[in-house]
Amino acid sequence: METITLRIRLHKPTRTKDRLYRELTERTTALANNLVAAGRPKGLTSRTAGQYMPAPLPSAVVNQVIRDVAAHKRVERFRVLPPCFNNQTLRIQRAGDFWTASFPTHNGRVRVPLATTERQDRILEQVGKTVKQGAAKLYCKRGRWYLALSVTVPAAPCAGERVAGVDMGLRYLAVVNCEGETLFFKGDQAAYVRRRFNALRRRMGKAKALDAIRQMKDKEARWMRDQDHKISRAIVNWCLARGVGTIRMEKLEGIRNRRRRDRRDRGRSLHSWSFYRLQQFIAYKARLAGIRVEWVEAKNTSRTCPQCGHCGKENRNGIWFRCRSCGYHGHADAVGALNISRAISGLAGAA
Repeated sequence: METITLRIRLHKPTRTKDRLYRELTERTTALANNLVAAGRPKGLTSRTAGQYMPAPLPSAVVNQVIRDVAAHKRVERFRVLPPCFNNQTLRIQRAGDFWTASFPTHNGRVRVPLATTERQDRILEQVGKTVKQGAAKLYCKRGRWYLALSVTVPAAPCAGERVAGVDMGLRYLAVVNCEGETLFFKGDQAAYVRRRFNALRRRMGKAKALDAIRQMKDKEARWMRDQDHKISRAIVNWCLARGVGTIRMEKLEGIRNRRRRDRRDRGRSLHSWSFYRLQQFIAYKARLAGIRVEWVEAKNTSRTCPQCGHCGKENRNGIWFRCRSCGYHGHADAVGALNISRAISGLAGAA
């Protein structure tokens, strides 16, 4: 079973509904900030939190705000806290050609039509059968309202028998190798974007423009997350097209502690690299597609010859690999991905 989030757009809300959603969001945010200002009082419920509410709210939403504030202990002030609904207060039903969502607001329960995709339709059809509905939050992005609905779906059966290895790096964010066939994802654009945002933040820091720095950081994080989604989707689709049944990746826990921060290169710093998130995106997309995910030990995967097995630091020179024993040569990251697919250092775990 895998838990995913469906971003479902609300179908053309009226001005009245739009104003209602905004008021609901403002009230949940105000309640959250009042609780933070009061020192996050413990033991509150929807019945005892009335003194912190600037305006009425549904009890289910109040209880969720209390949980969210307790969970985010380091937040000093919420800019926006979207209203959340659990699987008991949010009802999703089919009404003719539309799916509809019903949830509580401060003006009573409302039912709204949803603009779903074909994939979302297939998943919603199975809610209560093979798919389990989770919590959802209502939020606005670029003038459009969405429900971010969490669902738990069953993983598909194994798609094939071939094995692919994925090597993570800085020059190449990911390199995939399946029995000698290789797919590269260059890291040049990511390095450029990071250097650009880093330079902007330094300039804004000298000008004491703290709000602008915060917004730029959020924009960079969103861009990087989007890139990770696109790369992981491309990798899984590439593997599906080649009958891959198992994807293997290096277990990279603790790698930040083994490498020193290089302050001179602000674009390719390992400490700003989202390798863990990219691996997790690949893993959950692969499992949904029926591809098994295995983790291998990272030791010597880029120093070992895939042809004769000779291991030595001198085998690798930059991005090129040449075996000092048998003369085998190739791209170092492609060799690393091939060795990962063969699990030459042993499996670290499977999922």
